Amino acid sequence: MMIHAASAESAREILAALSPFEAKLVDMGDKHMVVVDLRRDAQIVGVLNALQQYVTERGDGAAQLDFNGQRYVMRPEPERPAPAA
Repeated sequence: MMIHAASAESAREILAALSPFEAKLVDMGDKHMVVVDLRRDAQIVGVLNALQQYVTERGDGAAQLDFNGQRYVMRPEPERPAPAA
């Protein structure tokens, strides 16, 4: 899986968010990507959950990723209202 970062700083933050997984930073000039080696289905779910949490918490827009030859966009989850007391 390849995750496209908006900047070098964003790529380092994504790398930190995916630290439990085999992820590495790839800089290609003005493009910054994080590549994750996925070997099992359970890793796919874990990486997607960690990336969703990162995208939602940073509140700075969507993330683009390539997986199995397809490009996807992951958007932050909307804030949920607090339960009524």
